[in-house]
Amino acid sequence: MGASSIIVRPLASPAEHQLHFQFADQAFSPDPSPASARYWQQVTTTRPEYRSEQLRGAFRDGEQLGSYILHERMLRMGVARLATGCVGSVVTYPAHRYQGVATALMADAIDYAHTHRQTLLLLDGIPKFYHRFGYSDMFDQSIHEIDRAAILAQPQSMHALQAATQEDAASILALYERHFGPLTGSFMRTVAQQTHRLQHRPPDNPLWLAVHPDGSPERYLALHRGADRSQALELAADNWGAALALLRHHAQSLEGPAAPATLRYRLPPTAPVLQWLIDHLEALDTSHWTHAADGWVVCSQSFHHRDAGWMARLVDLSTLAQAMLPEWQERWRQSLSHWSGKVLLTVGEESCILQIEGTELRLAKQVIGAAEVIQLTPELFTQVVFGYRPVAWAVHRAGQVVNSELLAVLKVLFPVGHTWIPASDWF
Repeated sequence: MGASSIIVRPLASPAEHQLHFQFADQAFSPDPSPASARYWQQVTTTRPEYRSEQLRGAFRDGEQLGSYILHERMLRMGVARLATGCVGSVVTYPAHRYQGVATALMADAIDYAHTHRQTLLLLDGIPKFYHRFGYSDMFDQSIHEIDRAAILAQPQSMHALQAATQEDAASILALYERHFGPLTGSFMRTVAQQTHRLQHRPPDNPLWLAVHPDGSPERYLALHRGADRSQALELAADNWGAALALLRHHAQSLEGPAAPATLRYRLPPTAPVLQWLIDHLEALDTSHWTHAADGWVVCSQSFHHRDAGWMARLVDLSTLAQAMLPEWQERWRQSLSHWSGKVLLTVGEESCILQIEGTELRLAKQVIGAAEVIQLTPELFTQVVFGYRPVAWAVHRAGQVVNSELLAVLKVLFPVGHTWIPASDWF
């Protein structure tokens, strides 16, 4: 039996829902159990934005073979807002593997995205699988390792520490907006959604707030959900004093013979707190350094592996171009560039026309006169949109040669290095 005999539809009954979370928990949870599956189901189905059609299953002759969830979110890219389908917990049930179930689920996600006029599909899945459905790499995680002793050597901060409650949702959302909102990969979020996140944090692992002496929260810290609390999944700080309060709290919470020598933080490379760490921390002992340039109190690492991490897929070029137009216009105006011409951007079998007249940029319906033609595969275009690869590299990879003026225009419209997916937006 092949994928042609499989139908995909929304999960309809409590038993169908339960089956999805049972197998998803077994496949993805570090410590699966019936209680863990029930908790996952409760958290997912009580989200303010949840709609029942987002949980979808593959069936053959009435038997449930596999399932997934498609979260519907609004991804921020500068001033643009991109309707994005976030594909999560894709699972083929063990008795039905290698029968085309995952292929049917992926095809359904693409159809769903087209029907609901989404611009992109986004996922973080298993290695060497999703590229065959048109997904390409668009973000690589970076982690910064910090000398714990150097943190403890810093003076005590004036900021107080407290565990966040649901009443802090608006303040935490404001911090999230300030620190992650400008980065591609953050999502639009409401106070109700932030409240739900706080409501379902484990009691033994709260979100920690650094509070200014005047009572205003200025930073939050989310530690790893698993046993390894030396990792911080997310951190946002308005100033060094607030950052130091939470750093010291994190370091002091791991005292004892088994205390780690370093703490690990997931921070955007452009985060101010990363610069503060570099500017303020000092190594207490440099005697073991063989070469000063190789010594560190902060060590940054990026993790790269093709077709193995965060990946995205273009759904519809015209829908994405309309959504991206405000951001393209903003980039062009801020660049202070002056160029006039038309760019016919062909992506796969779709095309759109960018018309630039001096400082103004718009989308045109048809080409009148000469136009510069840029042809990219959907995979290359997706990487360029997210700034994962330089546009010059993508154009060269596509076998094209463009003049320096046009390349300068493309670099303004498609800058590199602006994507970061905050840990609280993972799915």
